[in-house]
Amino acid sequence: MEYFSRVTPESVGIHSKGIIDFIESAASKGIEQHSLMIIRHGKCAAAGWWKPYGPEYLHPLYSFSKTLTATAIGFAEQEGILSLDEKLIDIFPDKLPNEVSDNLREVSLHHLLIMGCGHETEINGLDPDWIRHFLAHPFLHKPGTFYKYNTAGTNMLAAVLKRKTGQDVTEFLRPRLLDPLGITEITCAHLPDENSVELGGGGMKLRTEDMAKFIYFVLHKGEWEGKQLLRSEWFDKASAKQIETAGDSEGHIKEWAKGYGYQCWMCSLPDSFRADGAYGQFGFVYPTLDMIVIMTTATEQTQALVDSMMDFLIPAVKEEVLPESPDSQKLSDMLQQLHIPALIGDRCPVMEQALTSQTYRTMAASPKEGCCSMETLIGGVGLFDVFQGEITEMSFNVVGDNLYWNVVETGENGHTEKRQIAASFTQCFNLSDCNGNIYGASARWRSFRVLELEIRRIDAVSGARIIFRFTDNGLTLEADDTLVSVGGLGIWPKQIAPFRRI
Repeated sequence: MEYFSRVTPESVGIHSKGIIDFIESAASKGIEQHSLMIIRHGKCAAAGWWKPYGPEYLHPLYSFSKTLTATAIGFAEQEGILSLDEKLIDIFPDKLPNEVSDNLREVSLHHLLIMGCGHETEINGLDPDWIRHFLAHPFLHKPGTFYKYNTAGTNMLAAVLKRKTGQDVTEFLRPRLLDPLGITEITCAHLPDENSVELGGGGMKLRTEDMAKFIYFVLHKGEWEGKQLLRSEWFDKASAKQIETAGDSEGHIKEWAKGYGYQCWMCSLPDSFRADGAYGQFGFVYPTLDMIVIMTTATEQTQALVDSMMDFLIPAVKEEVLPESPDSQKLSDMLQQLHIPALIGDRCPVMEQALTSQTYRTMAASPKEGCCSMETLIGGVGLFDVFQGEITEMSFNVVGDNLYWNVVETGENGHTEKRQIAASFTQCFNLSDCNGNIYGASARWRSFRVLELEIRRIDAVSGARIIFRFTDNGLTLEADDTLVSVGGLGIWPKQIAPFRRI
């Protein structure tokens, strides 16, 4: 059941046209949105999901996770489990380098929270002994004087919590935050260390409405349904600028140059701030408007997305209740019809019939030369714990309007997995449950012997566009990520792999 009651935007002082214009402006910039929720005065003025994404599915948070991790630290401080003045050298004496610099001696939990520990570069957090690596990394600056966005520093906060309590961030938050807010499901990837610490800096997944519940809790400074779960003084510090980001080493400008609090960014509107994850996973907090805005997206144009919101949505927010408008119904209809465009193309009955009796096998002499697993191939930026085998065999069959892509994967020690995804030819995404993962897939023929699938992993930010080029003797597979990105966070290089017909 939905937690926030649904109302018209005008009833809570928002012009529906401002929301419509915001959505259209973002779309005109080529920004791919997955979900949007606008909560004002405790009521939901707008909520929408771009199919095949939907309200029932978890979505990656990336660095939005950091604000949850910081909140866990706030609860731990409230209970006397730790102090923000505690030094890292006292918490991890067994992980210290042979020579401890003066700057390292001064690093406290406060410095980790504000991204000001003194590192000038970030470590590779996939080292099995990453905590030792973090502490041995040069602390070139006096703690608190130099801002460096540092996901490993947030992971250190998760490691501190686990050392102090024996619990991971999400486990620690369960009775204190998640259960009271009615958040029944959250996942988080783990780091490869001996204690399998959660990736508190970016590994969590939540449903959009649960993101909204958390941000609403933050808006009300730790109060939930009349009960103060986390003292308001924590949020006085967390939501205030603790360190400058303008002119920093990463060249942050505009909305990213307003300063940083405790694992959240300050915003341009006075007193506003946000939880902020890569590719546009946002939780905006506007205390002066009594409003929050939740967005999940798949874009590197995050400043352009914020610009659209500031140009159209924020000016549409008024103090008074507004007269009902025909735009309210127009918005309602728009929110019901949101979708990511599926592939458009013609059918090819001759090829579809021919494919049904064919099987294709990899031509690679070794796994390094072949195609990765289906899970990796389809991807979705920043996935963790994917099947590490390779596609060794595949076949296709067409039933009605669906094309079924069947693969056999071979992993270590010859272990095999079978997977199947059904893609629709009807200009929509067909949903498939493939070994516990939900995929949306669309198909088309680009030309007589060229088949294209667009497949999206629904609990990921992106997916893949896969082209199969058929010949008399086999096929060549080409795959690119659907996210237009310069790379990073698990963007796989383009896959090109040959298969022979058997």
